[in-house]
Amino acid sequence: MIGRREFISTCALTAGTVATARFGSAAQTGVADAASRALGALNAAKLLEAKGDYRALQTAYHSDAILVEPGSVQPNIGRASITENIRKGSEKRRLLYFYYRQPQVVVIGNAALVVSNYEAGYDSGGKTTEDTGKTTSVVLLGPDQPLITQDVQVPNIYAGGYGPLGTALSAPRFGLFPIRVLGPDPAPAKSAGGGENDVLFNTVRRINESWVTGKAEDLLKFANRTGVFLVGDYSPFYISGVEDVRQHFADFYRTSKVTFVRELAPTVRIWGDAAAVAFNFDLDYAINGKARRSPGRAVYTFARSGTTDVRWAMAACAASHLVLRDIGDPYPLNL
Repeated sequence: MIGRREFISTCALTAGTVATARFGSAAQTGVADAASRALGALNAAKLLEAKGDYRALQTAYHSDAILVEPGSVQPNIGRASITENIRKGSEKRRLLYFYYRQPQVVVIGNAALVVSNYEAGYDSGGKTTEDTGKTTSVVLLGPDQPLITQDVQVPNIYAGGYGPLGTALSAPRFGLFPIRVLGPDPAPAKSAGGGENDVLFNTVRRINESWVTGKAEDLLKFANRTGVFLVGDYSPFYISGVEDVRQHFADFYRTSKVTFVRELAPTVRIWGDAAAVAFNFDLDYAINGKARRSPGRAVYTFARSGTTDVRWAMAACAASHLVLRDIGDPYPLNL
């Protein structure tokens, strides 16, 4: 039995999820169709995961897909690795239901970027727990079956967990990204493999430098004007649009300062006009004068811009400091 009875029908119908479509080069009807197909593919994959049909789930992903979620400190690359990671994770936390809430879709060539809040239920050792957070996904929309190429899940720090009678579960499920993963000497990476990979990685480094200087306009030079999003575990909702990104900068720098951001172990994937750069980061910053060291991982999603000054425009910036407790900081968060 899958958690909520309506989960199967919601996923099967797809129409139960309403998306805000951002208009790109396609006509309005084309964008709406792209949004529907992309969300349909994502919902169908979650239904297969909940059923435990991993053979069929593997066919939902692109051969060069990337998965980044709190159950692993490293990105999973390729449909076989992704499916095996999901299968192993289900031995401890089995998905019961997953809802994409307030999704927005940006069309990038023959791909669709889907940014959404989510609500998910899991069976954890016989207890039902519920998580909330944000996702950034990319779905390729060819003439055949849509294929998921990017699946990034960023949990909220204060997700709710409840027992079968509605009793709150107090044990935290998330820990902090373990600093030991960065290695003994976390020096920033200088290359992501050369060629177009380095063009994308250098864009990531220039974007991160804007956090150090505190200049929002430097970051917005690289923003995808059709749609840009900031996604992190610092807020229960994702940040959408140029003006909201600018306001987020202003709010952050009233009390905070970033000393450095070091990018480590970059992984680049390019799918036509869409691309992603996944990397670990070493973040040093201060809030209200109190210094903090916060390692984590991030995935920046890009759209090919077609201009000479900015070849790739950032469509989504997703970052998280959280992993499941059994692979992260063993102590409860004290924030």
